[in-house]
Amino acid sequence: MKTAGIIAEYNPFHNGHQFHIEETRRRTGADYIIAVMSGDFVQRGAPALLNKYVRAEMALRHGADLVIELPITAALSSAEGFAMGGVCLLDKLNVTDAVSCGCENASEDTALFQKIVRLLADEPEEYRTLLRAHTKAGVAFPRARELAVSEYFQSIHPDLLSSPNNILAIEYAKAIHTLSDSMKLCLIPRKGGAYHDTHMSEEFSSATAIRRLLLGICRRRYQSHTERPGTANRPNQTKSSDGLHTSYNTNDLTDTLRRQVPSCVFDILQDAAVHRQCLCENDFSGLLFYSLIQRNDHLDDYCPAGSDLACRIRNSMEAFTDWQEFALLAKSRNRTYTAVSRCLAHILLDLTEDDFAISAEYGHAPYARVLGFRRDAAPLLKAIQAQADIPLLLHPAKDLSRLDEKQTQLLKKNVQASEIYKHILYQQSGLRLKSEFRQPLIIL
Repeated sequence: MKTAGIIAEYNPFHNGHQFHIEETRRRTGADYIIAVMSGDFVQRGAPALLNKYVRAEMALRHGADLVIELPITAALSSAEGFAMGGVCLLDKLNVTDAVSCGCENASEDTALFQKIVRLLADEPEEYRTLLRAHTKAGVAFPRARELAVSEYFQSIHPDLLSSPNNILAIEYAKAIHTLSDSMKLCLIPRKGGAYHDTHMSEEFSSATAIRRLLLGICRRRYQSHTERPGTANRPNQTKSSDGLHTSYNTNDLTDTLRRQVPSCVFDILQDAAVHRQCLCENDFSGLLFYSLIQRNDHLDDYCPAGSDLACRIRNSMEAFTDWQEFALLAKSRNRTYTAVSRCLAHILLDLTEDDFAISAEYGHAPYARVLGFRRDAAPLLKAIQAQADIPLLLHPAKDLSRLDEKQTQLLKKNVQASEIYKHILYQQSGLRLKSEFRQPLIIL
């Protein structure tokens, strides 16, 4: 039995994800594909567009055999913690032969790619000196690392360390290098738009562009109930999830969306947009502001040690308008918008630095919580239950007794995050989901 793992967010699932799963199965010869998927909050420091059960179903309908939730402490970590959590989880299942990920151009020079992986895993003094020089100059860490690696090797492809997909590919490779002699990395060249590309392509647009499109449809639907007589057919203008204003016509957007996703996914996404079930950061703004006030005296517990971020957040509180604008206000030369937004998510969800330290003791993989599976993947589940080094949680309420005190603490943080997400989803759409301990698995 061959098994390949994919670490993903499917936020939302689109044609590129389906291609990735199909190509992974073809290249690895895998009998089963395990998707380790972020839950209700994602790595860029934001709520997922759609709840995790809907996204798990999308993945299962289009090639995944088993979907396991990436614990919240890994899902809301830097690229390094995100990758370590996913790879460690797959490694601890003791059934995974390969980890597959998308990349932009890392597969064009595999020798250089492996050299970069070893450099970042081992961090020789010459490299650390270069890195320190850039961070002391006030350069944000991702860019400082890119510059240090480029200087160390004298010449590398300009996109090799700036593309989010390549950054994650390197982090996956580092984690495998550290954790496992048995798992291999399978690099799949990405199709279509770049990770942050906000423009729609003919068939393979980025998840960023599709989220923007869906939120446009969702907001247009809402506005259609409140607009003045005689304005119903005019193109509208709305503020999208990335803070930009976009003119659009609902019918045009729907036709564009149909080309970007499998037909089954299209039906799910269209229904979610029509019923205002698509969420973005600003939907959580009121709750975030309340959390900032409540935790104002303890913000250092949620911010990286030695940073000035807690101070910047306190000093900016009187100018708070919404999540996105506040993250822009609190960012600095050496702290990216994404890093600030992740910290705001930690404050919202009460994820302290101590929680992340405990999670790190387990490699950010304290347990494997199943969100759904295909019935014909029963042999895979049986093998995991027999061989895994961590508890496989099929029914969290029943499985709590199998966890130690720290694992239980981390699971409860995960549950709390999902309950917060569900509450905001209910406020926005009227959709009421069952509690985390009563929600059934997705079984196809």
